[in-house]
Amino acid sequence: MEKFDKAFPSKPLTWPRGKQWALAGVVGSGNLEVLFERNPKISDQMDCHVESSIPGYKNSWLAALGDFASNYPVGGTKVTIHDQGADPIVVTFRLRQAYDHLLKKTP
Repeated sequence: MEKFDKAFPSKPLTWPRGKQWALAGVVGSGNLEVLFERNPKISDQMDCHVESSIPGYKNSWLAALGDFASNYPVGGTKVTIHDQGADPIVVTFRLRQAYDHLLKKTP
């Protein structure tokens, strides 16, 4: 198992009123889950914690997470990922899915 933490610079995210978190995916499904949580201490970076069942892919993780942080305003967000061998495209999909869940307007 590989675990690591990394912060990425990012433009601040304007969190929807009343939302504190968003979840996408299910780790038991054989790919991964992504949890976004509000981190009011730091507004200009995305803090990430990754736990993966497959070691040796840290550089791929860093590239995918860095790309996401530079393309989406996610500053002020803590991202926790639990992975069971998802392909890189699924990683990007789940990040975007959690981001979309977070910004979704609810009645």
